[in-house]
Amino acid sequence: MTEGPEKVVKLRIAGDARKPEEDKEKDLQAHPPSEPLPMESEIGQVTEKTAEEISKEDPLEAAKREAAENRDRWVRAVADLENYKKRTAQEKSRLLKYKNEDLLRDLLTVGDNIQRALSFCDQGGRSDALVDGICMIADMFRDLLVKYGVTEIDAQGQLFDPNVHEAMGQVPRADLQPNTVVEVMERGYMYQDRLLRAAKVLVSSAPKA
Repeated sequence: MTEGPEKVVKLRIAGDARKPEEDKEKDLQAHPPSEPLPMESEIGQVTEKTAEEISKEDPLEAAKREAAENRDRWVRAVADLENYKKRTAQEKSRLLKYKNEDLLRDLLTVGDNIQRALSFCDQGGRSDALVDGICMIADMFRDLLVKYGVTEIDAQGQLFDPNVHEAMGQVPRADLQPNTVVEVMERGYMYQDRLLRAAKVLVSSAPKA
């Protein structure tokens, strides 16, 4: 009679002990294990990828930046073109202004020979039709130079100016200020505002004590 109740108690205890294990198995099946956490390098890759995707997803900003760069290049190209046009116009104007420079410089030799012929006639005291003809040619030549913008440099009695004079020697003179042009050996000329040929001169110097 006493063994019956004790057996019943033992069976209940054994049944209760197995029940929690069955419940654990059910919980595991209902909640599968979570995935492992990513490493730091993987987090960085994910962040870069996300930033890349964000930039790709914003075409308006990219279009604005590209438009600004294109406008900047266009402004620079226009400025370069305008500068090129100005330089070309200045160069063209300079070439037109001084286009006869070489020819006129060569013609000065002809003028020098005409002046030498007149000087020779003056020294010989000649006064005839030949001398009158040479004087006429000299006047025509002078007018031709003026027509093309060539003017003679006034050097006689002037202070020596290295910009337009070329000193060929010195002459001691007590009555003149030192570096005064005493004699013009070869005439000098200006073409427009440019020196065509310097005047070759003799200048005074202080006499030796």
